Amino acid sequence: MNMHFIFALIAVFFMVYPFAFYPMMLKILMYLRKKSLHSLDTPQIKLEDLPSIAVLISAYNEAEYIEEAIRTIIDQQYPKYEIHIGSDGSTDDTVKRVEILQNEITHLHIHDLSKRGKNAVNEYLVAHSTSEIIVHVDADVRLKSGALHSMCSRFHDAEVGAVIGTSMDAPMDNAHHDHEEEHSAYRNMEFKTRSMESALASTVTSLGHFYAVRRIYRKALPNEKVCDDYMPILHVLMEKKRVIADPHAFAYEVREMKSGTEFKQAKRFAACGMATVWEAKKLLLPQCGLIALFLWSRKMLRWLMPIIYMKAMAFAFLSWMDDSLGGQYLFYFLSGIILLSLPGFLGIRIIPIRQACIFVRLQISLLGAWYHVLSSNASSSWERT
Repeated sequence: MNMHFIFALIAVFFMVYPFAFYPMMLKILMYLRKKSLHSLDTPQIKLEDLPSIAVLISAYNEAEYIEEAIRTIIDQQYPKYEIHIGSDGSTDDTVKRVEILQNEITHLHIHDLSKRGKNAVNEYLVAHSTSEIIVHVDADVRLKSGALHSMCSRFHDAEVGAVIGTSMDAPMDNAHHDHEEEHSAYRNMEFKTRSMESALASTVTSLGHFYAVRRIYRKALPNEKVCDDYMPILHVLMEKKRVIADPHAFAYEVREMKSGTEFKQAKRFAACGMATVWEAKKLLLPQCGLIALFLWSRKMLRWLMPIIYMKAMAFAFLSWMDDSLGGQYLFYFLSGIILLSLPGFLGIRIIPIRQACIFVRLQISLLGAWYHVLSSNASSSWERT
């Protein structure tokens, strides 16, 4: 077996590792450390012992969604809360609809701001709210009953600095969308992985549309390039506090994503995430232990996948040139995935073609994300998908 083929196999291993071997490794760690795992059961806390919260919603032209978002928060019947809505220069009736609701909701506040970007709006809302816990919710998100109680009861543990909710599928109509099955399978895999990370130490991901942070660990966002939801999570980890994925704090998004835009969104999220991890790069060092392992496994290797894929093809080709039959077959396999994806770009939806197309489009999105980061074009600006 020549060295080129060995390098090609190593590259393939790192491509598969985040999705297959990493979850397997977490299960092994769970077994080895079963006596020291953190419980994910919801703490039984009296209502009067729950912390005060400020629910913050940054909104840009959300007139269609904002009223129901506010009511889903009120329906939680959380005992100590305030709601702050920040309009980022909305040109529709977002502000007007909130102002009407203020007549019946005492602790509701609307901030009609000039256009400044989502990160700046979030900073404004944090500065103009008072509470022990900051809860971020998107305007197009609906909370299941008890979500806030479960999420905020976790802060009874002083070691918990942030809690992220759990995504669930929205109630669907009878229409079928091609991406729904893949989306649900991916969401289920992410849920299991986050739960294992939380039980072992901390999860290292975010759930942008529903999460909570202890105010004393909430630091100002450093720039417009970082993710407004991910940077606070990494700040908590840098303070050596835990981030928990709450399996009982359910939320779902009601805005329908148009088919095909998920890849454009993936590029934007990846670019934003890369810029965010760069601001917290010390978490990638070996001395950070499990947190570094989780970050490399969950984030960095996934973002590096298109580069690793190209290296795998290059080493497989060089191995083939060295008369390696294994290298030849591996090159055929890797290049075959690209060829199989091509009909998918023309709209053919047969399962093998569709899966190959999803994979290739994701790699293209990630390459675009790297271009944006390296050319300093990454931004947290609003973008409807």
